Amino acid sequence: MGVWRHDRVSGLLSTGRRRPALASLLAAAGFALLATPSAVLADCMMPPPVQDAAKTADIVFVGTVAESSNHNSWASVVVEEVWRGPDQPAAVIVKGGPAGNMATSVDRFFEVGVKYLFFPYADEAGGLADNSCTNTVQWSADLAQLRPADARQPLGATEAEGGYDVGGVIAPLGVAVLVGGVLLVAGLLARGRTFTS
Repeated sequence: MGVWRHDRVSGLLSTGRRRPALASLLAAAGFALLATPSAVLADCMMPPPVQDAAKTADIVFVGTVAESSNHNSWASVVVEEVWRGPDQPAAVIVKGGPAGNMATSVDRFFEVGVKYLFFPYADEAGGLADNSCTNTVQWSADLAQLRPADARQPLGATEAEGGYDVGGVIAPLGVAVLVGGVLLVAGLLARGRTFTS
């Protein structure tokens, strides 16, 4: 019985019988790869030190992740301050990986509620993209020393650094009170003239 098994196994491993078994194995592996999310292999060089990138990168801003999607690789970011590059709106989407059921070896993942110093790049569609090859890093107090003198608020920002822009609320209110006061005085004067005549 033991000899028969040995001969049977030897027969399966012979060149003529290995090819169909190998082909079946490869077909099963290919099917398994198609059934799982696609992984695009990518690699990148080590980015420059953060202090160098903060002075040379095309786009640099500080922001906090408000929401994430696409398996946490896409982030809705509230921009707090723009350090380099074009003006940014107060809220942007940063894509840390491809859309859909795709993935790469360099995808970046974001945590909701976490503040980052972002070093994204413009993608082909004109949006903001990021990956683990950039200098994007979670905010820490020591990064404040890299803040450039010409750092600016994002477009459409309505709050000052310490809270609401009080001048932006009080000025229109003051104008409304002044106009209302002038109209009231004019109305009283006009009313007084009608009673005296």
